[in-house]
Amino acid sequence: MLTFSLLSAASAQATKGKTELDRSSLTAGVDRLVGTVQEAVTASGGDLERQQAHWVFAFSTGHYKADPLGAQAAREVATQFVQRMAVTGDQVTARAWEMTTWEYRNPTALTLKLGNDLAADKARVTNLWPTTPAVGSAGGHDTEQAAVELTQVFANDAGTVLILLTNTAASVGAGGSKLLGTNAPAYQGLLDRWTRVDGTQDGATLNLPYVVTSPNGDVQGQMQAVVFVPKTFTSAQLTASTRSVQLQDKAAAKPSGQKGASVVPLLALLVLGGAGFAAWKLFASGGGGRGSVRIAETTFALRDLPKGKPFCVLAGPGYSGEDDIAVVPVQGFPSARIADISWDGKALKVRGVHDDVKLNSVSGRVVASDSATLPLRLDEPDMPLEFSGEVSGAGGVPRTINKTVNVSFSQGDA
Repeated sequence: MLTFSLLSAASAQATKGKTELDRSSLTAGVDRLVGTVQEAVTASGGDLERQQAHWVFAFSTGHYKADPLGAQAAREVATQFVQRMAVTGDQVTARAWEMTTWEYRNPTALTLKLGNDLAADKARVTNLWPTTPAVGSAGGHDTEQAAVELTQVFANDAGTVLILLTNTAASVGAGGSKLLGTNAPAYQGLLDRWTRVDGTQDGATLNLPYVVTSPNGDVQGQMQAVVFVPKTFTSAQLTASTRSVQLQDKAAAKPSGQKGASVVPLLALLVLGGAGFAAWKLFASGGGGRGSVRIAETTFALRDLPKGKPFCVLAGPGYSGEDDIAVVPVQGFPSARIADISWDGKALKVRGVHDDVKLNSVSGRVVASDSATLPLRLDEPDMPLEFSGEVSGAGGVPRTINKTVNVSFSQGDA
């Protein structure tokens, strides 16, 4: 009881006065999304009760930096949907898009097949979702272009349900980009093979309202879902049991002899305990740890990193390096050492070392003193580093540098 009281007090202190997403406010919208998808698949000749499904969630990320709570709402919708609908035999895939689709991680690592340990697999699904805008993002998104690209990727999987999650279904141009539009031959061609599930007048299948709580009162927000299903839905049969039986078994596994008021503290304690155990497993054994970090195009296993000194430098092409420190080449940087990255056993440390090119921000947050600490978190695995400055170019002409270097964390070793 003392432990729980301390945890409760700490939780209350941490959340007091914060502006945050009310996750429960999305439940009604997810309920409607589930019903809409079920109806669409049935209309395409499918039977979700007995057939496997490939749930593909594509996130519009152009607004993520300016609207982090809206970004969180999109991820929460996908998570709740998976919890409500996915069963053993299904697959879950994540993708990101702005004016086109973009890769925030190796696509092969962004599909998860749900196995017999369904609860554990569903918990891992949240690690798939994107958490940042694209490197060098100018904002905006082209819904029809994304739909064309994604339906081509999954053209040979007639058991796919494609769910685009965005702040607005209407395409929004950025940086003078030309939008594809609904009359483009490529988009009209996809409609021969896929159904865009109708809903609202602005092109969305469904509006998904949510609430942001703040010390000054609740704020209403809204996102939209655009759903595509194959004209003819076909997929392998579920082998474990029917979908409803699997989902009922999962619900029945929850403790039933306790009132909701007492279950909530227990769940909170279990979550906190699980988080502590995961952190211990990840960072145990000194400076090693489990997992890997990808910096630009180079991947490092945490277990191999020295502790307390730089293990790599960021530099432009042509930089020969010093000592025995790995060089991560970054196109667009001058041929010089721009920043050092070290590992202290729990977090990465980035320190700018160039006189003219400086580290400005990490994940959209401004940094001071040309340095920053990057905690490795499973809920925010992607951390873009933004550098800017001015250097002397060819013939002494000044050249402006604006460069983003992405750092991403994953549980698996390199």
